[in-house]
Parts: sequence; C-alpha cells; structure tokens
Amino acid sequence: MSIQHPPRPRLTLNIAITGHRAVILPAGAVAALQPVIASVFAELREAAVRLHDSEQMIFDTAPPLLRLHSPLATGADQLAATIASDCGFHVRALLPFSPEEYCEDFAEGVERDEFRRQLESSGEYFALPGDRADAEGAYVLVGKAVIAAADILVAVWDGGEGNGPGGTAHVVDLALAASVPVIHVAIDRETATVGTPRLLTGGDVIDPVAEPLADAAGYDALLRETLAPHTDLEREQLALYFAEREQRINWRIEYPLLLALLKIKAISWAPHRARSIEQDVRGDRQSLHGIEAASSSPTLDRSYGWANVLAIFYAQRFRSGHVTNYVLSALAVLLALMGLIVPSVKIFLVISELGVIGLLFLNTSSGTNGDWHRRWLQYRHLAESLRPLAFLKRSGLINTPFRSDFIHGQLHREAGADWTRWYAAAVWRELDSPRGVMTPARIRELADDVLREQVGPQASYHQVNAERMHKLDHRLHEIGNFLMGAVIAACVLFIIGYGPLHHWIQSIMGFFIFATAGLPAVSAAVFGMRGHGEHLLAASRSANTVVALEANAVRLKQASRLEPLAAALDNTAAIMLADLNEWSVAYSERSLEIPA
Repeated sequence: MSIQHPPRPRLTLNIAITGHRAVILPAGAVAALQPVIASVFAELREAAVRLHDSEQMIFDTAPPLLRLHSPLATGADQLAATIASDCGFHVRALLPFSPEEYCEDFAEGVERDEFRRQLESSGEYFALPGDRADAEGAYVLVGKAVIAAADILVAVWDGGEGNGPGGTAHVVDLALAASVPVIHVAIDRETATVGTPRLLTGGDVIDPVAEPLADAAGYDALLRETLAPHTDLEREQLALYFAEREQRINWRIEYPLLLALLKIKAISWAPHRARSIEQDVRGDRQSLHGIEAASSSPTLDRSYGWANVLAIFYAQRFRSGHVTNYVLSALAVLLALMGLIVPSVKIFLVISELGVIGLLFLNTSSGTNGDWHRRWLQYRHLAESLRPLAFLKRSGLINTPFRSDFIHGQLHREAGADWTRWYAAAVWRELDSPRGVMTPARIRELADDVLREQVGPQASYHQVNAERMHKLDHRLHEIGNFLMGAVIAACVLFIIGYGPLHHWIQSIMGFFIFATAGLPAVSAAVFGMRGHGEHLLAASRSANTVVALEANAVRLKQASRLEPLAAALDNTAAIMLADLNEWSVAYSERSLEIPA
C-alpha cells in the first residue's frame, strides 16, 4: 500500500480462439494456416505494445499482459495455442469436461498425446462441469466460456452456417451478439487456401458486418477501440483521478454533525479523521472467507479501496457544503432582521451579513472548483462497479462488464459513458480467470460465498440506509413544520392582542417581524435541505433494493448448475448497480449551489 495515487490498470488483452477441428480441415490446411495465424498474433502483440507506449498516462508501467483462451481441440485451437505461446501469450485451456474426460475426445496415440502435451504446456486450465450425457450442451457451454473470456475472438472459419450448437459458426454468432469483435481467418475447405484476415464487428454469421484488417493500422485501431477510453473528457477525468492523493483529514463535518443532532447516526470521536485506504483494504480482506479470500486480487483490492475511500471523502465534503449553504442563507436573513431589534448595532450586523454572504459564496465556489459533486458521484460509481467483479469473474461465464458505453437502470434511463466504466472493465481484464475443475461442490461454494460476502452485507446496508433516510426526512419535516407552526402562532397572538394590547404590541413590533420573517427563512432552509437530499426517494430505492436482493437470494440458494448460477450472479450485480445508476441520474443535476 505504498503507492501514493490510485493504481493504473495493467494493459491486458484477452484473445480467444475458435475454429474447425483437424478432422474437418483439408490436407495441407494447417501448413497454410500457420503463417497467417502467426501474423495475426504477432500483429496483436505489437499493437498492444504500441498502445501501451502511447497511453502511458492511463496504463500501469508493467508490459502488456497477453492471454489466449483456447479449448485445445485438434486443428485451429491447438495451432493457435502453440503460435500464441511462441508470441509471448499466456495460454489458458478452457475445457468442456475434466481433463481426464476430455481426453476421450481425442484418438488414442499421437492425437491424445498431443492434447496432453498442449495441456501441460498451458499456464493453467479451467474445466467446466460438462456431462457426457449432454455432450452438445457441454460444447455450447465451453463456447460461452470462450466468449466470456475474450476481448477479441480469432475465428478460423469457412464462413458457413455450421453444424449446429457448439460449433465454430455458433461461437462466432455468440461473439457478435455479445459485441466481441471477431478476427475472421477465412479458409476454403475445398482448396485448402487461406484468405486475408478481416474484422467482424456486428450482424450475425449469415450476414456479418465486416471490414478489412490488412495492416498494423487496422490492428492499432481495433485495440484502441477495444481497450482504450473513447473520449477526451474520459481522459481528462482519468488524469484527475490518477492525480488524487490519500487524504486522512476532512474538516467538513457539518453533515455528520447534522445526523448526530437529529439522532440519526452517532458521530465518531474524531469525525475529521478519515479511514485510511490500507485500513479499508485490510478490513475488506478480513471479511472474506474461503475461496473468496484466496481469489481476492491485490489489483482489485487497491482499486476498490482507493475509489471507496475517495468517494466517502468527497461525499462528506459535498453533503457538508450543502448543509452549510442552507444554514448560512438562513443566518444571513436573521442577521438582516436583527437590525429591527437592536438598531444601535446595525452597522455590525450589516458587516456580519456581508461576511456570511461571503462565506456562502466561498463555500459554493470551493465545492465547484474542487469538483466535489462529480468526484463523489463518479468515485462512488467506480467503487460499486468494482465491488462485484471478483465473484462475477469466478463463474467463468460472464462477459466483460461495461463492454457497451451505455448502461440501463431500473427505469431504463441511460447513464452516458464515462471513465469509471472503462476503468472497471480494464481491472476486470487484468483479473485472473478461474482455474481448475468446476465441480458441483465448487458451484455451491461460490453461491454461498456471494450470499455471505455480497448479498447479505448489501441487503443489510440498504436496510439501514432506508431507515436512516426515512428518519432524516421525517425529522427535517417535523422541524420545518414546527417552525411554520410557531410563525402561525405568533401571527394569531398578534391579531388577538392588537386591539386590547395595542401599545405593548407596538413595543415588540421588531421582535414580531424578526419571528414572522426569520422563522420562515429558517424553515425554508430546513425544507431546502430536505428537498435537495431527496431522502424519501433514497429510502424507497434502498427498500426496493433489499426486496430485489432477497428475491435473488432465493435463486442463489437453489442454484446447483453453473449457467443458472452465472445468471443469478449477473442479476445480483445488476440489482446492486441499479440503485446506484438511478441515484446517479437523480443527483447528477444537484450540484452545490447558492439557495434561492
């Protein structure tokens, strides 16, 4: 934890391979394919190096991490694994069955020995829980795992519609549907000739959207589109994020004081002391259990720790600035009215009022210039985007989150692309993929870990938040109503006493004006804090999130197969982010401003 700034993700490129088996390829096809595939992987490697060199501001200084995910079937899969390894790629085998069972796919002798050699030379393997009784389903599942692992798919394919689920054409179709770009190495099975690679970016296997991929510029454009931020604004805000430093002192404690005064949440003994990033990371790691702790990534831990602590820091600053603005606006009115009661010190009251107004403008400009609002929203969005990545990755079937530049919330509103989604996707790419054999026991362990480490704590948090926000709204409402009730009572007493106690009423006219004009100003400030915070809406969103998480927990408890579990995990992450997305949309226009 010696780093002084938020960590930059390491540039990571995950390539997957799909292609025809050796039995389908004509004689001489492997020899014709070898130089073409070698050229593809060499171009990808060099493009990654060039992208890393040109984007030193956003990527870690470590050299690009290159991976190939291959099912190691005979033919294109094994050829690509051999060539990619020679080009500096780390090879990960993706198997539809356990290694012992998958051996049965290969003929005894040279073919089976070659598979075993390829498996041993791979850096790691991940075996899916396929069942021979449903072999087609097992091959479809490994095709889905191939797409989930891929930033780019290399397809050695004749361009035909294929022979059904699990084949090369089906995997290409899955890739296009998931917005995974496909480098198509076309092979003519009649003539055993290989065409120039082209890039498929949309459509389907019958009518794909294709463009040439003939030179280094094409590969550079592909990797930049896949791995780099797309806008200048993203780069500007990334630069600001990477320049952040850990700040342990936060003197803006007005919001915690407000919660304590209203008996919503007790204030700590040192509210100005912020939690360190090291403490945050260590606390999160200590709360993990079993495989979840063993698979925790230092990169993900540090990235989440920085985003979480910075989000808390700027949230307290923004909310405290928001409270202070309303307090100062009410105080300015009260100081102006005090001149009616003590006219002899009017000059000092005017000076004080100007000072309060100056503080009001200073507080607002500090928040605006410090970008507290944007930093709070984006850093919180980043932290919550990173939170579920570890358990999503462990399934081996979930695609890169935020592959698209737009996401949808519960109300189907779009939150535009920003750097936080790029950063989360970059961290995801760097994370280690699952390895070993995915057994039924491991499936249940993953589901139980998610229930314990994610669903339970998040449901508890939202339950507490719903109660706090509802209580905060209610108490601000009560205070505002009390103040307005006091104004009404003063007016009624004035009317009743105006006749019989006219001279006395005249003598306290200054106090009466102070009360009937000042108390509404204070009440307006209280109601302003209540309206600006939208506490009831926040309470409602949190309550709905609890209901959705509890309903999804039932599916997690019942999951015994990998695909339903992956769907439930994906839904868990969507539920956790949906509240945040709606909150981000609602709060995006509520910057720190001078109250009207």
